[in-house]
Amino acid sequence: MTQQDFNQGNGSDSRTSFNQIIEKVREKISELEGERGSTCILFYCLGSINFQKAIEFLNIIRKEQKIEKLDLILESGGGNIDDAVKIANLCKDFSTNFTVIIPYYAKSAATLIALYADELILCKAGELGPIDPQVRHPLMDVFIPASSIKRALDFIESSSDPYIKMTMADKLDPLLIGAYNQAIEEAKNYLEEVPRVKIADNKAEIIKTFTEKYIDHGYPITHRICEELKLCAKDAINISLENLLYDIHEVLIKYMVSKDIEIIILTKNQIHCRKEQTSERIEEH
Repeated sequence: MTQQDFNQGNGSDSRTSFNQIIEKVREKISELEGERGSTCILFYCLGSINFQKAIEFLNIIRKEQKIEKLDLILESGGGNIDDAVKIANLCKDFSTNFTVIIPYYAKSAATLIALYADELILCKAGELGPIDPQVRHPLMDVFIPASSIKRALDFIESSSDPYIKMTMADKLDPLLIGAYNQAIEEAKNYLEEVPRVKIADNKAEIIKTFTEKYIDHGYPITHRICEELKLCAKDAINISLENLLYDIHEVLIKYMVSKDIEIIILTKNQIHCRKEQTSERIEEH
């Protein structure tokens, strides 16, 4: 199947059905599995990783045959750190060898999934990000990025004006500061338990890179940075397979965005697909 065949009808051509898109992606997945001798699970999550998505992932992976070599093709902006680690552990527990492949990005909590893998493959456009937990206010149902709280605390600390210090300190809820400290420690604890980090001779540098070094929540931790940290190998995947992964990525992202699809979990034999803000399943077989 050519690139033209693969992309035909995508996006503006409404005649292309959901099944046609999925079958084309499955052909590419089969090709990837044949080249790498692996079982592929594609996890594309445009919403937030949470308890429901971890359950959905379990429902897929437990029905697969015994997996010797698992390739998880991952796309996610992150979410709940506990549920992300649950997904990572499911991958390790249901396979003998676990690889994460990132065509484009796995940010925040999804970065933890990537780091838990036995092998990490970042395509040229692939990137991780700082593990910046979303801090839930203890008394209000709102989430605040940990980096925002840290910037506020740093500003107060750096100010030489006692009035500014007092005014700003009054505006920061002590309970929120406590929740922030807990969230940061939780992120560090999870990182310390990542098998590859636990035995790394540059463990402290890795933890600092993913929790403290970068201010911006979206900062791109690229394959070059990961190579310097000894987290992934250079040119770990050949050009042909990388382009195959980009073919899959291009079609799925276009389709998911155009149809408001929040999550797709896909293997050769199974699919789970759900729209945003609903429990409606597009199709599952």
